[in-house]
Amino acid sequence: MEDHTRVKSISSATIHAPIEDVKVDHENGSHQPGFETISAQKTSDHTIKRTYFPGIIDILEVTDPAEIRTISNDSRFDRDFTGHGPVRNVLRLRKMLRIFSLNGRVFQPFLPRTNASRAAAQDELWSRLNVKAAEVKHGPAELEPLAEWVRGSGTAEKLDLLVQQSIGRLFVGTFTATKESVAAAHMVLEAASSSDVLKMLAWRISGRLERAKTLLASMVNGDLVAVVAMIAARQLIVDGLHKMRQLAADPALRSSITTDAAVDECLFTVTNVLRRAKTSGEVGGCPFRRGSLFILELGSASKGSANRDLVFLSQSWSRCPAERWVPALLEGVWTRVSVR
Repeated sequence: MEDHTRVKSISSATIHAPIEDVKVDHENGSHQPGFETISAQKTSDHTIKRTYFPGIIDILEVTDPAEIRTISNDSRFDRDFTGHGPVRNVLRLRKMLRIFSLNGRVFQPFLPRTNASRAAAQDELWSRLNVKAAEVKHGPAELEPLAEWVRGSGTAEKLDLLVQQSIGRLFVGTFTATKESVAAAHMVLEAASSSDVLKMLAWRISGRLERAKTLLASMVNGDLVAVVAMIAARQLIVDGLHKMRQLAADPALRSSITTDAAVDECLFTVTNVLRRAKTSGEVGGCPFRRGSLFILELGSASKGSANRDLVFLSQSWSRCPAERWVPALLEGVWTRVSVR
């Protein structure tokens, strides 16, 4: 799981959580009125783009896969999203933590590297899901409803229910998804990515968003990791199964594509994740200050066979606990689909 916003394109399915897309325009390194855009060129022709105005904003956008790996493992950068900083940085982080918390408890994918309970829970879940991955990759009968949908039977709403139920049962064996629980998950995702200030204010004042998170938590015995998974990972897996349905609809492709290739086509991840600088320094030729906010663009950086580890941040301390379970689920579904 990870700290993220708009969930689109690739699967850290985790049990990864969404992070708000950057709304700052850095196209061609151009300047915005009143802002300084610093572009640090590396020898590999990749850049880290920094938008900085003292006291107002300090955001660095990272697209190079190698730089993302470096930053995601560098102890100078963390998910410690509290404390002082530029106004727009702080407002962005406060919004994120408000959305991805419940009753004062921050969801696990947004906790710092140094949080001992996070580390222990993450490792325990990773081990438990690996056992389930070994079972599901062979296409057991429990995957038949998903396989049937991929073959062309059922609506998008039906798939949403099936996927959320599959995820929920990783945590509570009797979990049953409902229209209300799926709607609650969609509401949280919309809140994370929406720029509709009035709508979000209305949800906040009315308590609708809190009720949505409370409903999901009540269905999984208060397990906030499960809540994040049913919100963010659900959408990523749904996106992947929509892609799988497209592949399955082509008889020639269905009979010729390998299982590994089909699974890879159907892996989606969050658009980006956030890291906050704990000290001042330089990375990739670009300076940063304590409190600088780094946007690691996983969606674009994870393209290509050499960078698929970024789908789940597999080489990082914050790797997704479902890094094996999600591909195994997709493999199991494709196995059932391809034998028909």
